[in-house]
Amino acid sequence: MVAQHKQAYTLDDLRAIETLPENVDKRFELIEGSIQVVNPPKPKHAYTADRFYVALDGFGQETQSGIAFSDSVGYDLPNGDSLIPDASFVSREQVWFPLPDDNFAFAPLVAVEVESPSNSTRELYDKAESFLECGTKIVWIAYIEKQIVDVCHRSPEGKLVVEKLGLNATISGEDVLPGFLLPVKDVFQPQES
Repeated sequence: MVAQHKQAYTLDDLRAIETLPENVDKRFELIEGSIQVVNPPKPKHAYTADRFYVALDGFGQETQSGIAFSDSVGYDLPNGDSLIPDASFVSREQVWFPLPDDNFAFAPLVAVEVESPSNSTRELYDKAESFLECGTKIVWIAYIEKQIVDVCHRSPEGKLVVEKLGLNATISGEDVLPGFLLPVKDVFQPQES
């Protein structure tokens, strides 16, 4: 259990909390000075996150442009946040083999978040803004129940820009991952007919 304090936590505080014996099997994120426990994903959530990971992994292997990661990899961002996206992609220029033992100390090129029942849209947008502020080019946020994907960018003025894609749309890697295409319907479990 993490005590709620009014003070802002740092990466050093997060590392100290992670090493406590009662936290050995727990995962945490640090955003805007607040430490939050990351609960293991439920099947629907994992299915959706995995669809992004599999597509990004296949793209990275085919093009040799980078490496995809599932929700087991964390990023210690330059702004002081430490986040674990549900899927992510780093370019070959950012990192190649051998991989580090610890969290990456930079933002991924692309980050994916999947809404959980405990997430508010504002929390998801806060994570997107943190990633984008630190160099991520695109953040995709998937909403399982609504079956939509938000495509998040940062405007030249630093504002969050969100485009909503419905079930019949296609997610594009744009100029960040040229040639990457993923139909929105493919990231959600098929609906009963």
